[in-house]
Amino acid sequence: MPLRHPHIATRPGAGPRALCCGAFLLLLGALTLWGPPVRSCAAEGGSVREYQVKAAFIYNFMKFVEWPAGEGVGTPSTITFGILGKDPFGEALDQIKGKTAKGRRVVVVHFRRVEEVRDCDVLFIAESEKSRVVHILKGVQNARILTVSDLDGFCQAGGMISLVSAQSRIVFDINAGAANRARLRISSQLLKLARNVIE
Repeated sequence: MPLRHPHIATRPGAGPRALCCGAFLLLLGALTLWGPPVRSCAAEGGSVREYQVKAAFIYNFMKFVEWPAGEGVGTPSTITFGILGKDPFGEALDQIKGKTAKGRRVVVVHFRRVEEVRDCDVLFIAESEKSRVVHILKGVQNARILTVSDLDGFCQAGGMISLVSAQSRIVFDINAGAANRARLRISSQLLKLARNVIE
């Protein structure tokens, strides 16, 4: 069952057409990072390849988000990517550790509970936390944290970016209102690539 949140205004982004027709800045980064698509054995929560691509998308998202000046929770030289719950990425994260986004080195940390979330710029909420998503989002709503997940209905529940598997490809929805309330600025380029944008 997808998460639900009533009375949300949604507008379509350019979505899959943009992904196919030329806005390849995200996909080019993903393919450069991971190489050509490959068939792989299944991993917990999805295929190995699926989470390689999702990790690459998240890495590229970091390049199109502005955190408030002087209010970043990491350090001027690092950008912290946190995973809350059971990690579905596995070794895929090894490919982004130490890389740079907006001149800051990517650091990966793991959290078991939302109360542990500190010094985090981007937070991925795993499938294992599905029953606690609303509680988690409330717990970080006053922080300058970009929240990302692949749970159904994540943006409708108040998350900022939802990764969605659609027609054998990965697309994403953006809750621009949630990002604005956290004083995060998402690039118009990224908004144009989204399948749907929640205002």
